[in-house]
Amino acid sequence: MMGDPSAEALRVSNPARNTVVVPDGPLPALPPSIWESKDVRDAVAAESPGAVVAIARRAHGLRQDELGALAGFSQSAISRLESGSNIAYDMRVLRTLQRLLGIPAHLLGLTDRTVPVPSGDLVVGMEGKALMALCASAVFNANSDDDAVSQLLVLRRIINDAHNWRATGALMPAVRSMYDVIDALRRNARGEVRRRLLGTSAMYAEFHGWLYEEIGDLRNAGAWTSRALEQGQAADDRDVVAYCYVRMSQLAEVDGDDDRVIGLARAAQRETGVSPVVRAMAVRQEARGLARAGQNACMQRFDLAHSLVLTVERPMSDEYSIGYCFTDLHVQMQRAASLVALSDHRRAIDAYTELMPRWGTVCQWEQGVHTATLAYAHAASGDVDRAVELGFAALDLARVTGSQLIVNELARLGPWAATPAIAELTAQLR
Repeated sequence: MMGDPSAEALRVSNPARNTVVVPDGPLPALPPSIWESKDVRDAVAAESPGAVVAIARRAHGLRQDELGALAGFSQSAISRLESGSNIAYDMRVLRTLQRLLGIPAHLLGLTDRTVPVPSGDLVVGMEGKALMALCASAVFNANSDDDAVSQLLVLRRIINDAHNWRATGALMPAVRSMYDVIDALRRNARGEVRRRLLGTSAMYAEFHGWLYEEIGDLRNAGAWTSRALEQGQAADDRDVVAYCYVRMSQLAEVDGDDDRVIGLARAAQRETGVSPVVRAMAVRQEARGLARAGQNACMQRFDLAHSLVLTVERPMSDEYSIGYCFTDLHVQMQRAASLVALSDHRRAIDAYTELMPRWGTVCQWEQGVHTATLAYAHAASGDVDRAVELGFAALDLARVTGSQLIVNELARLGPWAATPAIAELTAQLR
């Protein structure tokens, strides 16, 4: 071992102790009982990733300085992490230690924190029945027609929030059934209630189209988005109409048709009476299209989208409204992604790095897409090791969410498949 330069590089001199000795190969897998122990459960419940790292380190029989030597950190950094300092919430640090120690990612808050259930079908069935029960309650237990519509919009928001942190497959059958119930009510209603139900069913139809896009079924995604557009037009709901144009623009990205991406985003902006937040979303999408077309004018549009979203007054309501969770962070993350589209990879990396402390506030599928984009930027800049690290982090999020959008973005790492780690990553994508 003394003659191995790679092993020698892992040695850390510490005047207070003997030379640190680290294992030659990967650490062995820990028994599942470790992750099921009370200490780990308590640490996860307390949202203390540093405590989970400490438990895993001790289970491997490592001192803090030995773990630091393996991970490339100082002993003091490991100590601060385990004691709960800010470094314990740094994604890059946690990802490194998670892979090194073999810690299930969700225990460190890197993926969905729900407890795994052996039967996925059971989870889907339970969630579907629960959502349908909520839908029936909203319709049949309401005091008035207006109250029923309001409760259906509250439920639409609940579903949206659930989707932000859960896999798509559990929601699709329930959302379709809920749309059918609302659409049937709409057909038998009259006057203003009929119009409101029409707008509400359009919101469910658009969401159903989004779920299809996320699993890679673009034909059904387009069909349901078109249905939502028609119903939004019939309801004279300008936010729904404008947002459907935005969604069609996003679908056009898959075809690589930059003219349609830009044109549909501009069509959304031509709608009158659109709320500032939906207008901001449309301007951001236009900027995205301009970046894909290689036009630096995209940055001016990002500036406009950013200024618009900062003026938005958030409604004090539990009802769903388009763009209720859209913030300046979504604009800034897409700006960073557009720098990648413009091949300005170093500026993109800097922009993403500055935004990273806030990533936890956006939904998991979106984190995954941007993590994959950042991986591509690092690979294009020559830092393949960092690209690999980020690529596997994005892959974890793809597995949690079932999002084909993340997989599609990771596929862009194909040109570096000659690198063994990238080859392993792309093989797992298949």
